[in-house]
Amino acid sequence: MKSLKLHNLPENVFDTVSLIDVLWLDQENNIISGFEVEKSTSIYSGILRLNDLSLSIPHNCQFYLVAPNKREKEMKAQLLRPSFRTLDSLAISYILFEDLRNDCDAMCKFGNDFSVLTKICKVV
Repeated sequence: MKSLKLHNLPENVFDTVSLIDVLWLDQENNIISGFEVEKSTSIYSGILRLNDLSLSIPHNCQFYLVAPNKREKEMKAQLLRPSFRTLDSLAISYILFEDLRNDCDAMCKFGNDFSVLTKICKVV
């Protein structure tokens, strides 16, 4: 992360953003998508990190929570909280481990950017 040059990212947000599990960048190193993998950690804190990022960049991004199937109910509950439902800048979908595992080979073969994930992501 230290050597990565992220355009338009305020210095005070860099530490928080560096905790995001995966950032998808375009050829100019602009963040175009972010992923929080929440196998056992707090879904709430993952959403907050993605929100901090969304408020710190000048363009819209797609964000994803990735978690085991058994945490789907918890993800939905967090994403339906009033404090997150009113955020226009935050577009978060979620992907279940099983869906990712089942469709990974096909997505790698036929996809060429993160938009391939729209086929398996879920929105609350």
